[in-house]
Amino acid sequence: MTGLRFGRRWTPGTIGVVWGRGGLTASSLRLAGRAILTVEPGPLLSPYDSPATGLSTLRLTLDGAPFGGEAGIHAFDPWTRRPISLGECRDKVAWLEGRFRDNSRPTVLVGISRWKRPALDVFVGGPSGKPVHAMNAEDAVAKARAGRARILAWATRMPERLPALCAEQGIPLARIEDGFLRSVGLGASLQPGASIVVDDSGIYYDPRTESRLTRIFKTEDFPPELVARASALRRLVVERRLTKYNVGLSGDASGWPEDRRIVLVPGQVEDDASVRHGSPHVRSNLELLRAARARNPTDFLLYKPHPDVEAGFRPGAIPDAEVLALADRIVAGLSIVDLLDRAHHVETMTSLAGFEALIRGLSVAVHGRPFYAGWGLTEDLAPGADKGRRLALDELVAGALLVYPLYLDPVAMKPCTPEQLLDRLSESREAAAPSKLALSRRAQIVMRLRYAVLNPIVRLIRARRGIGKGGDKA
Repeated sequence: MTGLRFGRRWTPGTIGVVWGRGGLTASSLRLAGRAILTVEPGPLLSPYDSPATGLSTLRLTLDGAPFGGEAGIHAFDPWTRRPISLGECRDKVAWLEGRFRDNSRPTVLVGISRWKRPALDVFVGGPSGKPVHAMNAEDAVAKARAGRARILAWATRMPERLPALCAEQGIPLARIEDGFLRSVGLGASLQPGASIVVDDSGIYYDPRTESRLTRIFKTEDFPPELVARASALRRLVVERRLTKYNVGLSGDASGWPEDRRIVLVPGQVEDDASVRHGSPHVRSNLELLRAARARNPTDFLLYKPHPDVEAGFRPGAIPDAEVLALADRIVAGLSIVDLLDRAHHVETMTSLAGFEALIRGLSVAVHGRPFYAGWGLTEDLAPGADKGRRLALDELVAGALLVYPLYLDPVAMKPCTPEQLLDRLSESREAAAPSKLALSRRAQIVMRLRYAVLNPIVRLIRARRGIGKGGDKA
């Protein structure tokens, strides 16, 4: 930065501004007899920042004397860059330093698509540097052994041989997946996620193996301060009308009856692991609709297709005529928040919509075994759903939204708290034009072609690498 413009006269009292020592610019300003404001990195620097990408503090001096702030030190929020006190800045930088040190062990990431890598590199990068990437079990184990690293594998793209190889070599292995507050836009449309879970036991959507989230629910003491924070977070999510993907349009409910109970039936992607492994009797959207109608014969049923299915990306579509033989309305493209505002009850297999309904005070009947079932908060219809402990709603929220996930500010590209992410999601949603899927018509066509043409080739390559069938979970 500089106030010097060669070939022009100086305005009286003009001060030149230079970065760091200033070099030739500073020398020219001194020769011109001008005052110089020098801007330099300050003493506090987040481990996720550098002088080239952003600063938590700046030191300002005017002709060598401290200028403003505390002895010339000016502090900024490491995420938003808004001015804050130096004490606040110290606390925030200390939080980021602690989060950075949590990743002290080198990491090998397995099965991470290229479009996900920038965010994942920040999530797991630490004092040992950025993670390295691998796409098959043998390469991952070789890299982990060479670097004495842990291995984190995307759960639905983990090579089948990887757990056995890691056990043989004594290499720590964990699965990673999207968290429950993710983005404005779908994962299927290549919208990066702003939360992940790291699970060294199983994964939350697969009840065949006890996940770290289930262990948290079974064993966590949930101290009062954690429950209070969870309660405040839950209220904030509801007030800001946020969900996992934050897509959909507002709908007109003027034709809906006011004297009948409204039941929402959210469709799912039928080849999701959560459906295949967690819903033993009701395993398709049509079966779910039939079960919901049989259980609620006089109620007003709304059927909402899953956004990925509605867009033509994933399997699970039902012809409208078959839907309307069971449901009273098809509410495709509408915001799940608007629907939950108007519904009294939700019937689901394993959809995250059931969790989103619970935190909004609705009753939920569950035909499968999602992570939020079995704790005394849902009507559990699948065998073996009971987990043997009763949780309060805010204890469930504490485990699912505070203890289990990690969060990333997608603008600042730094780890953050869930409360900070809510701010970013709110800003992002408000800045985007309302739409069904938060992507353009052209992008939707491109994604359909990708799923119809490219994905079969990718699945073939993955199968040769020993990577099993996967899918999204919501």
